[in-house]
Amino acid sequence: MVETLHFISEILRVDIIIAFGFYTIVFFLVRYFSKHKEFLNNFDRTAINLVIFSGIVFGVLWFIRLFISYVEIESEMDKIAFTQRLTGKYSFGIWLQPLFWVFLSQLLWYKKITNNLFYRLLLSLMFLVSFERMVVIATSLHRDYLPSSWSSGLNFGQVLAGTTGKVVVFILIVGIIHLLLSWVKNELKK
Repeated sequence: MVETLHFISEILRVDIIIAFGFYTIVFFLVRYFSKHKEFLNNFDRTAINLVIFSGIVFGVLWFIRLFISYVEIESEMDKIAFTQRLTGKYSFGIWLQPLFWVFLSQLLWYKKITNNLFYRLLLSLMFLVSFERMVVIATSLHRDYLPSSWSSGLNFGQVLAGTTGKVVVFILIVGIIHLLLSWVKNELKK
């Protein structure tokens, strides 16, 4: 059960929330050169609503996973250790990243952030960075770390293909939702 909830959370985090960060960059470039600004703004509103909803669902699933993990612990000592880990001196390491994702996604309720190019790009860059990535980068570049090669194992083409794939999947998901919502609105008008 916990694994399934974790899998759904990862889909929301990676394929919706992080992909929204890349989508925002593409969206502003396309909107700048496009003649169909009204359609693009409506499409973007659907994307924003999807990310807001995904952030809420991500937060709820995260709390449910914590609760189920606690309930499934059989030993009383393990329950005490689990509770101390969640409330102890370094508990911020557990709470900070999930709450960061939820908080960032909820900032999209504000029109000033969603419509302003600078704020939106800043927010999208924050979606792309996680605390885990920052720690890995900091430890990788530390002067005492001497790797045998400075290669990450991925070349530029693979990174570009992966990023493009994420944006395309996100646009397809938003496109399907946008078409369904448009169809429902037209049916309700009849």
